[in-house]
Amino acid sequence: MRRLAGAALIVAAVALLDVPARGASSAPPSEFAGVALGTSLKDLKQQHPEVRRNPDSDRQFQVYQALSLKGLGVNNPVAFDIYNGRVVGGQVMLDSYTARYWYDQMVARYGDPDSCTYCGDAELASASWMWHNGERLHIGGGMLTILTEEGASQRQQWIARGDTSASEDKGDEESDLGEPPPQPVAHPRRVRKKINPPRKVVNEDHPAGWRAYYEDAKTRVARWFGWSK
Repeated sequence: MRRLAGAALIVAAVALLDVPARGASSAPPSEFAGVALGTSLKDLKQQHPEVRRNPDSDRQFQVYQALSLKGLGVNNPVAFDIYNGRVVGGQVMLDSYTARYWYDQMVARYGDPDSCTYCGDAELASASWMWHNGERLHIGGGMLTILTEEGASQRQQWIARGDTSASEDKGDEESDLGEPPPQPVAHPRRVRKKINPPRKVVNEDHPAGWRAYYEDAKTRVARWFGWSK
């Protein structure tokens, strides 16, 4: 589920930018899929440990997704958009079985959309809500998207970056949380002590060389014959 069907997301992003700034009459969204907008990534992962980082995420903008979100009530793939370590929006991938459910839920919660085409057919409907604080909601292209104003801007920049930053360090789940990467454990270097060879003890009272051999021989002979010098 890379970028939750990338083509559909691009269409949805463009549609969100074209939403007329009429301002829905209801209060703007304060949560997405049961998670409050502005929730920290750490808290999101504690609440939904099933979410995983989308491999296309980078250090500026991340997407954490799950094929099915616990407690949502319907089995749809869900993604949370993360910027500066906080939830700034998200997407629900719709299908023919749940498109009507989500459309009706949004109308019941936020009233009639500011603009809508093909609203009689939930699968084909393209509906948009826009609030004065910059938050926006869009249903279309098989996707439901809720974004804050900052989230919409940052998501659009992320999509525009595409694969141009493929060679860059895109971070990981630890860096997303602001945690430093694990440092390798430095093991103390074992230095092998140089063992000096044992010193040869020289008996200074005992002469060396041929003289020593002569003296030893003479001593043995003297002992043998029972006399000494």
